Amino acid sequence: HGVKLCNRVFVSKLKQTPQLDLTRVMARSFSVIFVSCFIRDLAASQPAGNAVSSSSSSCAEGACPEPGDAIGNVLLQTEMQVRIAQVGKKKHGVAHALHGAHVNGMVHGIDEKDTGVWPQPDEPGREVTAADVSKMEACKLVFSMKNPEVYNTSEPCCLALSPPEFNIEHGIHDILFQILKLYPDDKFQWVRQWAWRGLSDNCFTEAGSESIANIGGPNKGIEYMVEQLLANPPYAGMCADHVDIQYEILADLSGLLIFDNNNTRGPAAMKAGLVPAIVRSLKIEPDFRPTLSFACKVMTHIIMRNHEYAREFRDAGALELVNRSMEVLLEPDETEFHFGVTVSEYFSPTFCLYPQLMMMDDPYSKPLADAALQSYLEFLRKWKPWANIKV
Repeated sequence: HGVKLCNRVFVSKLKQTPQLDLTRVMARSFSVIFVSCFIRDLAASQPAGNAVSSSSSSCAEGACPEPGDAIGNVLLQTEMQVRIAQVGKKKHGVAHALHGAHVNGMVHGIDEKDTGVWPQPDEPGREVTAADVSKMEACKLVFSMKNPEVYNTSEPCCLALSPPEFNIEHGIHDILFQILKLYPDDKFQWVRQWAWRGLSDNCFTEAGSESIANIGGPNKGIEYMVEQLLANPPYAGMCADHVDIQYEILADLSGLLIFDNNNTRGPAAMKAGLVPAIVRSLKIEPDFRPTLSFACKVMTHIIMRNHEYAREFRDAGALELVNRSMEVLLEPDETEFHFGVTVSEYFSPTFCLYPQLMMMDDPYSKPLADAALQSYLEFLRKWKPWANIKV
């Protein structure tokens, strides 16, 4: 069946040209601290001659895709047609999840002038457009059909770039959560992938994160995300732009935790099982850069307000997994992700630095962790200067 996904990729990447430059600046600013800590930590934890392992790890038994299982699903995503292999039950790594993806056409920006600049839904001056209204009306109409095959071939509910207040007023966040719960079967994995993307940009806004985190009741939305991290099959919903469902959930959760200014979402996520969810993510997709990088981001965003959580992650084995993940992330990948940013630049090992240093918990690491956090917070303020982010 044809599957049509919304034309967006996770918004935490910097979407304007000056912000893209900041990504590279941030990577450079971390480099000296990162290399010294990383080498020291590996030297202490790895046997001699085995400090760096292969970046291509096999995934969990029976979890990964096999290109021979392809059923030629056609997706419309980020303005390109891609042919994706269905996820099978074979023992192979992420390379096989991407093996069946064939891209036709180019990646385009979605702003009116097609400049490649991605608009932000909460940017000051962003007004509701006729296109927003049209998509909202189409979303409600198609969703009311409760027909996954019809819904599966459309994208009307992807209003991630619409103002969060507009989406809240018209119940779009609620609809997307209903979609996630109505279509749990494996054959609808790309429908769920599409729904997680539909939430994503709004997760990175103050109003949107408040709505999404509390869908169904106080912190029920964020609890649901953690539950899905614990249940989602490895590499499900893999797309040709190098993202899958596990990554998308981590990305959305990362946004909710950035705006956890009252520090209520983090504790709720921990109670729902965030520590085993992060450990599971790092284990089930050990060779997949997006999941590794954004699992680290989630840890950063929760530990930066709750330092004591670093020990819980460490005691669960997360430090060793982060060390291994950084080995994978250090391997260069110059494939273009979006808007001229490479996979290596966007899914950077520097995002793992702060949680790694906090989990190490020694006098040498603590000042380096503080410096890394301050650099990251400055980066966040420059990325979205109008946003209210309190730590």
